[in-house]
Amino acid sequence: MTQDTTSIIDDRLYRLIYVSTAKEDLRDADISNILNTSQSNNFERYITGFLAHNGSSFMQALEGPEAEVRETYESIVDDNRHHCIVQIAGERIDRRAFEEWSMNYHRTDDPKGAMEIRVNEPIEDLMPASAPRDLLALFARFITVDNG
Repeated sequence: MTQDTTSIIDDRLYRLIYVSTAKEDLRDADISNILNTSQSNNFERYITGFLAHNGSSFMQALEGPEAEVRETYESIVDDNRHHCIVQIAGERIDRRAFEEWSMNYHRTDDPKGAMEIRVNEPIEDLMPASAPRDLLALFARFITVDNG
């Protein structure tokens, strides 16, 4: 019998958002590894989130039990595939914005990318409709930055 952990988790949910600069020689294989590892680890730790990559930078939102989110962030900070890591938000939340995603990913600069964000595609079409407006605005600004 599986235990329902919803009530245990929801009373201490936390969202952390950071930005970082990808190392210059980051390859598609590195991204695949990040995603595969993240999805597996996040599922086990009740963490959900969204990762955007524009070719030179990352923005990621992590949400879940505060201790798990903070521990995951510490591991992320130690990852040598990026640098200049800056936490831009950290707050307790009442509910998840990404409850269905152990880690969703969008790459904005690669026309061959499976989840490429098109120039005129609104962020509302890429994130859950229930996502807070300020979160949508934050990712919208990141996604529309021209790194060319």
